[in-house]
Amino acid sequence: MVLAVLFFVLPRIVSAKHVLPRSPEPEKYQNADALNQESIEDLIKDRIDSEWKIAGPNFVPELMRTEADYARLSVTSHDVLYEASFHLQPHYYNHASLGPDTNYSVYADQPIMYYIGSARTPLALPVVSNLSKSLSGDEASYTVNIGILPLPDLASKDSMRYFVIIEREIESNHTDNSVRLERFRKEFAAKIGEPVFLRFADERPEKGAYIVKMENGNVLDFYDDFARFIEEHIILKSEPLSFHLGHETISDVSNRLSIPFSVARRCEVKVQLLSVVDTAHPLTILDTVREPADYLAELDMSKFADGPYQYRFIASDPETGKTLYSATHDFHKSAPVLFTEGSRIGPPDTLRVGGNKFDWAKLLSETNSQLATVRVLNEQYLSTMDKDERENHNLRLIVQENNESTIADVHLRAGLGIGTAAGDNIFLGIEANRPALAFDVSFGWLYGGNTPVNYTPLGNYTQMFKAPTSLGFQLTWIPAKPFNGLIEPLIGIANFDQWSRQTGGVTSAALLGWQIGLACEPMGEMQGLGLSLTYGGAYPLGFTSSAIADWSIRAYVRF
Repeated sequence: MVLAVLFFVLPRIVSAKHVLPRSPEPEKYQNADALNQESIEDLIKDRIDSEWKIAGPNFVPELMRTEADYARLSVTSHDVLYEASFHLQPHYYNHASLGPDTNYSVYADQPIMYYIGSARTPLALPVVSNLSKSLSGDEASYTVNIGILPLPDLASKDSMRYFVIIEREIESNHTDNSVRLERFRKEFAAKIGEPVFLRFADERPEKGAYIVKMENGNVLDFYDDFARFIEEHIILKSEPLSFHLGHETISDVSNRLSIPFSVARRCEVKVQLLSVVDTAHPLTILDTVREPADYLAELDMSKFADGPYQYRFIASDPETGKTLYSATHDFHKSAPVLFTEGSRIGPPDTLRVGGNKFDWAKLLSETNSQLATVRVLNEQYLSTMDKDERENHNLRLIVQENNESTIADVHLRAGLGIGTAAGDNIFLGIEANRPALAFDVSFGWLYGGNTPVNYTPLGNYTQMFKAPTSLGFQLTWIPAKPFNGLIEPLIGIANFDQWSRQTGGVTSAALLGWQIGLACEPMGEMQGLGLSLTYGGAYPLGFTSSAIADWSIRAYVRF
């Protein structure tokens, strides 16, 4: 039912030939325990840790673009049975923490880069006829997994070291089951930029073999039925990563813009779309931190007009903000290609078999007639809309002029005040928001102070109705309301009539005053609370007397 190992004997150390121009002698692979549960990634990290113990913080990683290809050949004829490319994915290893509080502190420490990938091939040999058992390619697949760690070669600047881990396994095509057959590791030096050819050795283990039971019940002896009939080669090629902005491609169908770019070290990456007319306001497509690798930025250009554009790639150091690389390219966006079905008017370049026959010319005539009718209706609708918009605009102007020429939003208000001319008072009035005018009538009890009427100071508050009394009329104006009503300038004029019930001297007086100060509407002009603080003067009318300095504090609520 599943892939199962029926008999397993750990093979001896298996060798593979390493073909390099400067190293004619074949080199041996070291066997890595296939039963080891550690992954290829774990083994590579162990190798990095051992290198770090030697070099320490002075360890400078090799940031390389690496490719690997797999080829399977017939032992007898050397015909190519199968070839594939490893799907290598870059991975990164950091010795420093990458938590949110230390993220920026490790930007200067470039990550150690390595690759992990696999090539999955059919488990079948169609050109070999003398097999002991039939091998069916639809039951399982033969997969080669590889891990590549580029390391610096301290002895030569134009060379580098490879640490490679290769493992072979059989995977089910119907389930997630797999059987790991062998795992090798190898470390060697090579010139940067030159291809490296690796060949699996054709030596078989002296004892034992891998015998695997397939899901269809067939039994596979891996060495007798498969491995001894093939040669396997891996070709590695690496080159140093460098900053690069590639040429864009834009789909003729979907108008999707694809921009390739390469990052040579960890940096802050920005990819921007620029208009050739206004380059000062770019559209940022990508703005993030990237590790060393090749990337692709994409943007849907269907909503943009046809014409010339530019795109820009900027790489900067995340810690210092220094620009490491900047490049700009031009491109032109054109209308997408539209696909239409063929018709009798223009025969399509396709083969038609059967199907209903349509009179495409008649359908086209009917469609054109309907289009003409719709166009007429559309013109009528547009004309009606234009007329309605003009009328609506005129109505808005009338309403606006009416609002500007009338007093709007009138409210009642009442409150308490303390002042020199008005005394301790209560007041009732009305106010409007536009313009910000208010008219109040106040009734106050003058406990004493600077007033022209005669009075005797009171002993306590129970005699306050025997004190001089005032009746005031006040008109105030707030010319502006900055800071959302928190602080507002205030200007006002007032008239106060004061009288005293005591005999002798002046028992009544009229005062004309002015006021300036600050108002506050802490809850907004549409809410119910207001405060004011004013200072001014009051002048007695009808007799000679000096002016009175007038100050007041008032609080009120709206209704």
